Amino acid sequence: MRVCLLSLLNLLLVSPVTAAERDGLDDVAMPALRDALRASPPLAQAWFRLKAGDAVGARREARALVRLTPRDPDVLHVAGIAAAADGRPLESERLLRRSLRRRPDGWVTLHLVNVLLDLGRDRPAERVLTTAPNDDPQIERARAYLLVARNDLEAARDLLAAAFRSSPSHELSFQLAELLDELADVAGAAEAAERAVTLAPENGRYRRRLLELLGELGAWERLAEAAAAPGADRAGASFARWQLGVAKAKLGQDGDAVTALAGVLEAPGAEPAALAGAAAWLLQLGAYADAEDAARGALSRQPEDPALHHLLAMLLSRQERESEALAHYRRAADGKDDAAWRFDLLVSLCGLQRTDEFGAALDRARRDFPDDPRWDGLQGRCVAP
Repeated sequence: MRVCLLSLLNLLLVSPVTAAERDGLDDVAMPALRDALRASPPLAQAWFRLKAGDAVGARREARALVRLTPRDPDVLHVAGIAAAADGRPLESERLLRRSLRRRPDGWVTLHLVNVLLDLGRDRPAERVLTTAPNDDPQIERARAYLLVARNDLEAARDLLAAAFRSSPSHELSFQLAELLDELADVAGAAEAAERAVTLAPENGRYRRRLLELLGELGAWERLAEAAAAPGADRAGASFARWQLGVAKAKLGQDGDAVTALAGVLEAPGAEPAALAGAAAWLLQLGAYADAEDAARGALSRQPEDPALHHLLAMLLSRQERESEALAHYRRAADGKDDAAWRFDLLVSLCGLQRTDEFGAALDRARRDFPDDPRWDGLQGRCVAP
């Protein structure tokens, strides 16, 4: 089993950016590397490329620095990270091993172990950890990843929990949350995610995961509180408003739910999933006009999604705009073979007395879904030629 919980870049970039940030490097979790980046603008440029998602450019710049200073452990470390991000794990392994030979470092060890596990090489990862010091929390994290790779999730959980108790950090708490979720301990995962948010309130990734876990847990009051808390928009403004609306609806506070869900469309950079989710809930709450706006917002971002066309069609039907709805029922049925959607298309055709098209669509539905009992009932309601 590969380590599915923790990608290399997630290990590097989970630290929050603080309000006091001046040079863009305050969020680097690795102290030695952070100092090296501040001392070397060219190395910092490679790092910023990596953070910006330009792994190719970061690797190119880091390799040039390795040629200039082939024995610098920090340069080798950044080059190894960039190579891994660029999909070159063997090159990354070589560079990280060279960095470790120059200077033992818990973070380099952690990244090397992660690369080896991604390659499915758990025995070499174990050998790296055999000679590593026991008093470094990053080494304990690496040992936990090895246990995860070997599918010993309970032991990994215990190791991460012990590491957190001895050296509390938001990274450890968040990774413990992910592991507990893998173990189906959603309540424990939510508590660990809450600790991570408390320790690093500016980290949007932690906040988003907390909202997801609270929703999975059905802890609606806690979800409403977390989604409305200061800084909740760091999880994604549209996502947080969507989750707040869901929590309010589940708590029976329909007016507040509609307000929150209607606000999803106004959120900067509203996500299609949040818009679609808000539209579906607004439909249930009878706020059809707001639901239509949200559904159209989602469709503007994903115009070929058949599920969104079907959702909009239902909303238009509820508003007695069946002729307009029919166009979207057609798009939905053409985009996905779904008996329920086909049935809705037939009902729309029947209501509009489109008998010719109804007959052809009914024949097609019977061919595609011959065991569905609804077709006979529809033919009795609508006279087909």
